[in-house]
Amino acid sequence: MGEDQDILDRLAALAGIEPAYHDIWGERRALSRPSKCALLAAMGLAAETAAEAAKSLAGLEWAAWQRLLDPVVVRVAQGDAPLAAPIHHPASAAVGYLAWALTEEDGARHTGRVRVADLPLMARHATGDGIFERRALPLPANLPLGYHRLEAVLDAGRDPVADATTLIVAPPQCYLPDMLTKAPGLWGFALQIYGLAGPRSWGMGDFGELGRFAERARELGADVIGLNPTNALFIGNPAHASPYAPSHRGFLNPLYIDIEAVPEFAACEPAHVDVATPAFQMRLAAARASRDVDYAAVVALKLPILEQLYATFRAAASAARAADFARFRLAGGAALADFATFEALSEHIRRGKIGHFPWRDWPAAYRDPTSPEVAAFATAHSERVGFYKYLQWEAERQLAAAAARADGMALGLYRDLALGADPHGAEGWTQQRSLAFGATLGAPPDPFNPQGQNWGLPPFNPIALRERAYGPFIDLLRANMRHAGALRVDHVLGFNRLFWIPAGEAAASGGYVRAPLDDLVAITALESQRARCVVVGEDLGTVPDGLRERLAAAAILSCRLLYFEREPDGAFRRPEAYPALAHVAVGTHDLPTFPGYWRGRDIELFAALGLFPSVAAAQSARGERAAARQAPITALIGEGLWPEGRAVPASASADLVAAAYAFLARGRGRLLMVQLEDVLGQVEQTNLPGTTSGYDNWCRKLPVAGAALANDPRLTSLARLLRSIRPASAAGLA
Repeated sequence: MGEDQDILDRLAALAGIEPAYHDIWGERRALSRPSKCALLAAMGLAAETAAEAAKSLAGLEWAAWQRLLDPVVVRVAQGDAPLAAPIHHPASAAVGYLAWALTEEDGARHTGRVRVADLPLMARHATGDGIFERRALPLPANLPLGYHRLEAVLDAGRDPVADATTLIVAPPQCYLPDMLTKAPGLWGFALQIYGLAGPRSWGMGDFGELGRFAERARELGADVIGLNPTNALFIGNPAHASPYAPSHRGFLNPLYIDIEAVPEFAACEPAHVDVATPAFQMRLAAARASRDVDYAAVVALKLPILEQLYATFRAAASAARAADFARFRLAGGAALADFATFEALSEHIRRGKIGHFPWRDWPAAYRDPTSPEVAAFATAHSERVGFYKYLQWEAERQLAAAAARADGMALGLYRDLALGADPHGAEGWTQQRSLAFGATLGAPPDPFNPQGQNWGLPPFNPIALRERAYGPFIDLLRANMRHAGALRVDHVLGFNRLFWIPAGEAAASGGYVRAPLDDLVAITALESQRARCVVVGEDLGTVPDGLRERLAAAAILSCRLLYFEREPDGAFRRPEAYPALAHVAVGTHDLPTFPGYWRGRDIELFAALGLFPSVAAAQSARGERAAARQAPITALIGEGLWPEGRAVPASASADLVAAAYAFLARGRGRLLMVQLEDVLGQVEQTNLPGTTSGYDNWCRKLPVAGAALANDPRLTSLARLLRSIRPASAAGLA
């Protein structure tokens, strides 16, 4: 048993599975044998029996040596320092020669031939097939940043061995404009797009409302507009509204399309007739008047009209617009075709029903996107597939238009890349080779969630991701950096490690799986520089030692929240103690708004939903919160932002909210984000983590919208204060 356990442990370690973790209380929690086996199985490594584990271990160890070239090579350019790529070969082949060719991304080509024994020896490895060696192949000097192809042929007197790899040459740091490298830094507003439900919207905020708000925010002096993820959700299951569990992170949510801004709307007589009917107007008025977004109502209003607009486009599109759509389809390639096919196929299988219909429950022939049956379906339903491509095209056009209306801001739109996607969605269907469906992501137990958290999102399989040269990860970065001056990477701790939970098990049975940190950071830096897009890493939670320093070295901004930045005695940390390269804010969408925090609304919600382990625990939380209200007041008094001796207010008035943001604005953190919910006095928070019922997540409209929002005195007054501390950038990006 001891030897068998040793083999299993070696296999788990080689696969990146950590043997144990220390929880937030400092207790060491070892990963059980069943959990190790389950996580290995999720990566495609069988280990239930000793024989399976031994075979998987041998295969994984051998995999690093059996190829002449690694599946991908990532190198960071450091001035004129030479770069090299590893090659692997039998020791006996050292007498042979290696011919190589490197084709740069732009087509420039380099070639060479070298005696293998003349290459620097890096390591040796003994296998059942003999001794193998790893040597360093020097690369041409001054290679440009980018994605290149390296090919090699080893000729050692037998049959030549040929191989090829993707060579990624990356910069050492992400893009960082001059305005974020010096004081006083920038400020802007954070919002949920759907919450911008003004009188012109169709029941929820859209890209048109976003563009109008961006113009007004620019006039107020803001340099950035932070957005919730804009990714595609489930149009056939409107209740599934979380932007952090989308159907596909590479595509947009078509419900954000501003119907009346679609070019075809003006000429579409059937749409105008339908919209003008009393029944439609009554439903539209109800959707606009509702306190929360009624996603089912929005789908019922928008989808039929969008279908009519597509029919008008097909019948009478101008040559210029038709050509633009053709270019969009060509640029989208197979990824766009697969996504649109999924949407049409999912709709076809639902046959008018509403709800989740997991693709794993579809007829077997349709579960594989490469099957002949799927291809036949796409051909037979080409018009419907085309409709879903049209929705993506129009959503992309309108997002670009909203970004254009933010011109003049230093950063403009600040987008958000969710950690994962719902396993039942389009990303799960199209990325089956890259995802580990036998596990879900989550977090270990902590005081807020004593049982831990299970987010239900499948992780990327790190072995498969590397085999695909990180292609799916690169595609997601590119898709979410479009039309953005900054990108927030949700749970950037995943660049270092992620908490995997065996499918169907409790969160406490999970464990950490390491990720290729250096490669992911390098690729992010390359895409950031190309898109001229600042990167912010959401690094809240249990942060591994040294990770924040590693991310800062790559110019990835940290996230620092007023709620959490405390000294050991509970006092709020002074603003000058915050790191310079940081996104600073009062809270996030997963935390109470400042008015809600002050009233203890989150505590009352947790108590009402039975999320406290006992009545005593709820009472203790209430007492702690009442006492905690003095800490921010003390901090504000220390900065001269609150009158000494004034009583602690019972509610977070507009002047208290303004003082809290002025406190952060005076600090070193270069990027200050203001939540509109705080400014407008909204008590209910956007999302209550750990709840799927009992609380309406991801649907709260702002209490003020449209022109009234743009001119709200609380907003204009706070903007005036922040401008006095952090003047707006007139020069834009450096």
